Amino acid sequence: MKNLILFLMILLIMSCSLDRTNPLDPLVSNKEAPGRVTGIQVMTTENNTIFITWNSMQAATGYYIYRSQSYDGFYALIIDIEKGLNDIHEYEDLDVDIPGNFYWYKMSAYIIIDEEQLEGYRSEPITWH
Repeated sequence: MKNLILFLMILLIMSCSLDRTNPLDPLVSNKEAPGRVTGIQVMTTENNTIFITWNSMQAATGYYIYRSQSYDGFYALIIDIEKGLNDIHEYEDLDVDIPGNFYWYKMSAYIIIDEEQLEGYRSEPITWH
């Protein structure tokens, strides 16, 4: 038992001295992940599609949109929207079956650091009213 405790203490001490090399680590990149996406609105259209809008985020490189068929279900990534030169802050989800189903959405913003995407916190689930 004493050997196990000694081993764990040595392992702990050695791991504290490891270099941080992950470019997405805020302590390495000096970058913070984007905040939560705000102003998200989800509406159904006359064509039985879902239209999503949100407030643009100046610091974001792009946005992820996730979809689920239940509030607390599995949210699958359905699109990665890179802002590029156009400040896109709307999306029409055509791959839905309305009125037969109900859909919930989450969003997050991301920035790119060393060609890797650093995702911010995901929004709370939202659906149409």
